[in-house]
Amino acid sequence: MKRFGIVLTTLCLLLLLSISQVHADTEPPQAYKPADGGDVSMQSRGNELFRLIGVEALTFERDVTVSLAFFKFNKKGEQSAALELSPMGNSGDSWELLLNGKHAGAAVFGATANGNLHGAISLDDSVPADAVKLSFACGADDRFWGFGEQYNYMDFRGRDLKIWTQEQGVGRAETPPKFPPGMGSFTDTYFPMPYFMDPVAGKGFLVENPQVSFFDLCKTDPSVWTVEVWDTRAVSFAAFPGPEPKDVISQLTSEVGRPQTAPPDWAFRGVWLGAQGGAAAVRERWRAAMDAGIPVTALWVQDWLGKRQFLPGIWGVKHRWVQDEEQYPGLEKLIADMAAEGVNFLGYFNPYVLPDYEHWAPMAEKKWVAMTPDGEPYKFQIITFPGGLIDVTDPEAVEYFKGFARKAVAMGQKGWMCDYGEALPYDAVLDGGSGRDLHNLYPTGWHRINREVLEEAYPDGDFILLTRSGFTYEHKVAQVVWAADQEQEWEDRDGMPTVVRAALTIGLSGIPFYTHDVAGFSGGPSTKELFMRWVEMGAFTPFFRTHDGLKKKENHRFNADAETLAHFKKMALMHQALLPYLKPLAREALDTGLPMIRHTILVDPQWPEALDADAQWMIGDDMLFAPVLEKGAVQVQVKFPTGEWEHLLTGQSYAGRTVAVAPAPMGTPAVFVRKGKAPEMAAAVREIYAAK
Repeated sequence: MKRFGIVLTTLCLLLLLSISQVHADTEPPQAYKPADGGDVSMQSRGNELFRLIGVEALTFERDVTVSLAFFKFNKKGEQSAALELSPMGNSGDSWELLLNGKHAGAAVFGATANGNLHGAISLDDSVPADAVKLSFACGADDRFWGFGEQYNYMDFRGRDLKIWTQEQGVGRAETPPKFPPGMGSFTDTYFPMPYFMDPVAGKGFLVENPQVSFFDLCKTDPSVWTVEVWDTRAVSFAAFPGPEPKDVISQLTSEVGRPQTAPPDWAFRGVWLGAQGGAAAVRERWRAAMDAGIPVTALWVQDWLGKRQFLPGIWGVKHRWVQDEEQYPGLEKLIADMAAEGVNFLGYFNPYVLPDYEHWAPMAEKKWVAMTPDGEPYKFQIITFPGGLIDVTDPEAVEYFKGFARKAVAMGQKGWMCDYGEALPYDAVLDGGSGRDLHNLYPTGWHRINREVLEEAYPDGDFILLTRSGFTYEHKVAQVVWAADQEQEWEDRDGMPTVVRAALTIGLSGIPFYTHDVAGFSGGPSTKELFMRWVEMGAFTPFFRTHDGLKKKENHRFNADAETLAHFKKMALMHQALLPYLKPLAREALDTGLPMIRHTILVDPQWPEALDADAQWMIGDDMLFAPVLEKGAVQVQVKFPTGEWEHLLTGQSYAGRTVAVAPAPMGTPAVFVRKGKAPEMAAAVREIYAAK
């Protein structure tokens, strides 16, 4: 290391790994008992949660390739050494690892400070190992939900996946073709976690290591699930005893952290309207929305840094950290004018450093960017141009970036999209360590330095940090996470339907504040019908935010015609009326880690039909929303959990624990409230719905 002391960013992240403190004052309800064949039965209150049946030391030659932030991991010449587990004493807490009858390491079991089960497996230096592989028994009814933000699957039983933050793809396929480049697979994600829950058994499991890991979930052998962690000789994990799915989320977040503050009221209350194209165009869009009576509380302007052509007909943001004076002259006055009418300005930053712009020369010279193993600034392909990444573990690099972020605050910005963070090369070298150890933690380091600037400027929490990437220890740093780059389509591979699964899975993984682009980002152009249906989904999301998408000039807009404008306004007013219902949910998230958007299984875990309720979401326990996800559809299937329900707009009654087809014509989304709950909110929404 070139400086004394690892930068606080990295230190705080890695300290979160040390959560294996054992209770000393009382005997915990956990037990670790020898089972047949040398297995370790991990129990809570007499019930077996997991059974560890094997530990292996793997050796191999690594083959890691990357293209456009898509990583591929392969092994050459793999060899495996199976280790024997031998209990030491009668407590079951300590086990010896043996290789050919000789000491090879240790396995220590206990409870975390929060009362969850904990295991730590470590190999002696004498044992050759490039990875550690753990095997567990897979029961016939075991389920594997979660793994961070996932777009295409809820249950991963019978599948395998890697846990490595990366691009999710512009378009997705189960097996992506080589051309066009940039398509993702069905398990690629910006926000993975080596974590799952079984919602029926009411239990969960988390690998604490930050390195890349690979899960095989009863695919190779239906009776076994495995996790393999590279680049380490020690693997630790926590297991969560539930017994309900909500308990698992609270237990998870008691270990990895929870948000300390909720987003400000204005973030829930109104629309975050996407706008770009220069100061005059932004002012025009703002005025058009305000004059139409739309409750806009923020304008999100990504190209205040300038615009750059990526491909023919496709323009994006300049990857730099300074205002584009030519495109946005008088930006401070525009921001002040908006603020005078209660509208906040949100900008944009990302961690890339490009040779084309002013930051590269000083940062490359001082090694404030990610470096190659040979000690040169690491340049790699970013979309259609090369660049590198700021070293978020270097205190001087961090202060350099913060200078630009503070200028954004000084001109009145109330926050920004804190984009990207998934591209740190596997073999990169940072001031705080190696890419193989820090890649998954890099997004949180990037987000942390942005959040520090905003908290410094707005200690009352009156700001927005909008992020897309993350990993296990993101929970304390993230504020609002968004679903990122869906295709502007109806299809279920990467279109509008994937937003629902993404919201459900990341909620199961303990991220409480979530949103999405209305109406998608890539592909397209969006149609009127798609836009209007996506607007309905935005209205019944805690945060309602629009995006112009890649095909900005062709995509449908909120004011493209009178019908669309009227629809958008009505949905925005309904969203505004939800604030009294949403605020208590935000406070609950701080206390319990429970997400605002919830899978129905969290609300009624004993109802079997809830397991398949993947095309709807709960907002808290007392509101249910079933979006229209098919072109031309005017009704939706709804799975009502226990209780009595009524249509939030029409008042029609529905019985709990039933599956019904509900009408959903354009302008009447299928949204329901539990009878007797939030009556004032319900009355306000119905008044808006009834107004002409």
